[in-house]
Amino acid sequence: MDKEPERHRVEFASGSAASVENRRSFRDHERNDIEPDLPGWPPGQAFAVRGFFGKLGRHVHTVVTTLLMLPLYIIAGALGSPASPDKRGKLEERENEVDDFPVIWAGVGETARTLPWQLDPSRRSWRMVTELELTEPDGLVRITSYEDTARGSRFLAWGGGEKVPGSEAVLWTLPREEIVGVETKRFSMAESDFKISFRDGSWARLTTNSSDGARRIAALLC
Repeated sequence: MDKEPERHRVEFASGSAASVENRRSFRDHERNDIEPDLPGWPPGQAFAVRGFFGKLGRHVHTVVTTLLMLPLYIIAGALGSPASPDKRGKLEERENEVDDFPVIWAGVGETARTLPWQLDPSRRSWRMVTELELTEPDGLVRITSYEDTARGSRFLAWGGGEKVPGSEAVLWTLPREEIVGVETKRFSMAESDFKISFRDGSWARLTTNSSDGARRIAALLC
């Protein structure tokens, strides 16, 4: 029996700095906005870097949320649970992590522009799951999707975890040799972001469930 390919949940990353928190942009090599030019993409919220008051609001929100969750973290720690506040590593690229947050960087016709819009959690159903896998022996990288049986909402889900029968679809394929590098990105929540660089000079910033998952994907694709 053939071994099942290793699969990892992935999606476009989103900013963690207050100026770009939960936001993402799509750029060409001159940092122009290419989002309107991505073929077949549903409309999304326009990207903008937050100003002073917007950043202040995000800082206040973070402080209040941390204070409210602190008793839970203490209790979970006492019980030996892994629950803890998400941690973020060192800033590496201010221009791409604070002043802007591109998740696609590509010129006309370059590979990163072909990535499916379903990787954007703000454009898809909250029940849709997108996964990355490497198939052997053909060496194809694939992105697939399926609908999950989760219950709840985009902001709070419980239960589920199974595939809706007949909902799985292949969204994107690429020979692995077209990928020239995968770099884990420290400046992300739980250090779970990673950057895929393609042979034509384009790249994409994605995220997965954990720092271990990002490292496993890097090892798988390189």
